[in-house]
Amino acid sequence: MTKKAIALLLALVMLGGLLAGCSETKDNTGADNAETPGADVGSAEIAAETEAPDEADVREKVDDGLGVKDLGGMEFRVLNRERSDFVTDLSFEEEMNGDVVNDAICARNAAVAERFNVTLAADYVGEPVPIMEACVTSGDDSYDVCLAQIIQQTAVCYKGGYFDWYTDIPHIDLSRPWYIGNAAEALSVKNHAYVMIGEFDLDVLRFTYCMYYNKSIAAEYNLDEIYGIVKEGKWTYDYLKSLADMIYTDLDGNGVKDESDRLALSGDPYSAVVTYQYAFDNPLFTLDTEGIPQMTFDREKAHSIVEKLNALYWEAPGSFTSGWGTGSTAWKGGRLLCYTGLFNSASGYRDLDFDFGIIPYPKYDEAQTSYYTMSDGAHGGMMVPITVKDIDSVGLILEALNAETWKKVVPAYYDTSLKVKFSRDTESAEMLDLLMSSRVFDFGYMCGDWGMAFVIQDMVSQNSNNSESAYKAKDKMAQKTFGKIIDAYLALDEGN
Repeated sequence: MTKKAIALLLALVMLGGLLAGCSETKDNTGADNAETPGADVGSAEIAAETEAPDEADVREKVDDGLGVKDLGGMEFRVLNRERSDFVTDLSFEEEMNGDVVNDAICARNAAVAERFNVTLAADYVGEPVPIMEACVTSGDDSYDVCLAQIIQQTAVCYKGGYFDWYTDIPHIDLSRPWYIGNAAEALSVKNHAYVMIGEFDLDVLRFTYCMYYNKSIAAEYNLDEIYGIVKEGKWTYDYLKSLADMIYTDLDGNGVKDESDRLALSGDPYSAVVTYQYAFDNPLFTLDTEGIPQMTFDREKAHSIVEKLNALYWEAPGSFTSGWGTGSTAWKGGRLLCYTGLFNSASGYRDLDFDFGIIPYPKYDEAQTSYYTMSDGAHGGMMVPITVKDIDSVGLILEALNAETWKKVVPAYYDTSLKVKFSRDTESAEMLDLLMSSRVFDFGYMCGDWGMAFVIQDMVSQNSNNSESAYKAKDKMAQKTFGKIIDAYLALDEGN
């Protein structure tokens, strides 16, 4: 859902967490979303502002409804991945050092620790899911929550041994804006989910796919202002393809198209290509009237997407792809107009010699009503094992950590990644908001064990249009995999 004015967006935030996207869930007490304690605190004051205030200030005024409670020095224990680019997302052991994001994370940790009299601790391991599974099996209560790759988590959570985020964990309100987009629905079967996506796992934000464009090259070719094209709903496949057909120069004169040349579009043919399936509004699964995921994707449209992408990446004069990391050299060298990448990539572009913009992937066509994007499957989720003895306190801290990340850390990340203050660059702010609010999550992608959702990647990376055979080859296994997971969820539901 796009926002026409950033001030209006910030006012709406105060009215019950409308940033939750498509989710219509209720909290685990069954209360209507509108009755969430403190959800509308401060709405009158914010709505009265005529100019967009500082994003962090506005978010700080949103009441999470948790109050203050003394948990007597309880240790909140996290099992997390041992990767340098993830560890700093927790920063339990870090101190403020002047880095905006690090200091915001430290402020989040301090706010939660002081408010509830707890200590925050984490263990970092290469493969947390097997360790978590062993704890569940043996009854070991060493950890309160496990953060791990979402696809790995969904592969085990349906087996049982984890608390249900819809019904079992006190204080969790999945309608609040710190639970992202339609994730709660996409992870659920009949309103039960045993792994959840929230802002506390910051890599969901960091791994959001977007496109970057070089404003200097756009000006050289007298292109219409691309931000304006996006806002008018005209940023489509056909528009991007027209750029790829028009913009190409063999700068080094070697007769070979490569990253030394002037290019219109580049990026890897793998995960960055998977994103088009969701940008073009063709998710694998949707929920039926009973809340049960059904495979409803349009296979004919999927075949069309493959053909379009192969024409774009392999036939258009100004497009270039070859493998992981494709486009980086051309982009940093100022020779590439549009570059597919992760939102996190912007943190490495601070020293570029040219101005760039951040925009969504294009729509399938102008008839498509909204822009969409996805977060790469490398992002994490949260699982709470049934070995937790004090689930009330754990739920309280989890809700607070997700809320405080949304309040403190996300605005800091916006600021440093955009290179400008969120409220000082209206166009960049609108595009960023569009990207964040258009993230969609798909049961078939997160629970599919790198299967059906990756056919488009397989076909485009091979420059093959034989997608129908590829889908048929995976269909039997996919039906078995998804059926097993859904049946297990339903069995868990019946056992409650």
